[in-house]
Amino acid sequence: MKVASKRTLRPAWFACVAWATASLWAHHAIAAEPLLADLEQRLSHASANAVNAHLVAHLSTAMEPLNRMTTACELHAVSLSVRLTRSSNARAVAAHGEALRAAIGSCARFVLAMAAPAEVPGFCASVASWGVVQTARELRRRIAAIDADPLLRESQRGQACRAAYAYELEHTRVVVKRAAPDSRVGGK
Repeated sequence: MKVASKRTLRPAWFACVAWATASLWAHHAIAAEPLLADLEQRLSHASANAVNAHLVAHLSTAMEPLNRMTTACELHAVSLSVRLTRSSNARAVAAHGEALRAAIGSCARFVLAMAAPAEVPGFCASVASWGVVQTARELRRRIAAIDADPLLRESQRGQACRAAYAYELEHTRVVVKRAAPDSRVGGK
């Protein structure tokens, strides 16, 4: 009996993992497409308010999957979510906004390209589920990402997004002040 070496097992293992990952992604994409197609069709025949009413009525089967896809930066879902924020349905708009705020950390260029200039500060804010430390860290990371991206750094929307992050970092609950140094001799 011949024993395979680690070197010959790696390509086979990688191929199996790649195939499994591709299969799962394809299954997820196929399952997601009917939802996105249905929502697009509803939006083409009715208003964002009507589509959002449907989403709110079907939270677990429509709203939550859409928001997960948006958070994962699936471009079709991001585009749809941006358009659906232009509604008077506060509950739906809040849910779409949270998903877009999460998504902008990974696909800022696309979200900002889809957003109207007035919408940028609302999308460029912290996610409600973040704690104080995570919020400060993530806002700093996002500011650095904008600074490192020439397209975002030089665009009006990129500058507005950076300004919104900087304002939140400096003026909201994430402000962490250093303790004043102990003025007593020897710190005692």
